[in-house]
Amino acid sequence: MPDQNISYPHSSASDTITASGYTPGPAASGAGLIQFPTAYQQQFVQYATVDCPNSNIVRKMYVNRPSLEALATSKTVPSGTVIVMETHSAQQGNNKHLTPTGLNNVFIREKRSGWRVNADSGEWRSAWFSPAGRLVSSSQGSCISCHTMVRDRDYLFTLPALLTAARTNQVQHQTTEFGTSVCR
Repeated sequence: MPDQNISYPHSSASDTITASGYTPGPAASGAGLIQFPTAYQQQFVQYATVDCPNSNIVRKMYVNRPSLEALATSKTVPSGTVIVMETHSAQQGNNKHLTPTGLNNVFIREKRSGWRVNADSGEWRSAWFSPAGRLVSSSQGSCISCHTMVRDRDYLFTLPALLTAARTNQVQHQTTEFGTSVCR
């Protein structure tokens, strides 16, 4: 169920948003390394909030604007899509939803044509960062093993929310389909 309007903030001169996606710096396209988009909270669009009540985690999901705009008319996630997932500690709020209490981690997923880690990765690569933007891990194994559960959704747990947000310009609120949050 939607809980707020999506806003499209402006980008700064230090970052580049292109028709194919967000490029935080020159290293992003070269070696297939995921870069931390330092101003994502201002430049990306929040499309979903996901409550994980069994683990008291709230996930805030962001996507680069060109990809969200492309998804408004297509159901295919384009190459160049960058998704940011913040994981927050949370407590039960006054309403039915969890209330975030502290940012724990930031996970980045990026899709590029030709990026195949293995047969079960789709064209996605992932990285785990601290809230300050310091790389914690770029190992693909645990991300791939979990996201294969939703290979029919282009390896995205929140693809239905992303498509609805693109169509309605509303941030989606949902509860995880799974009992716990692997990404804490």
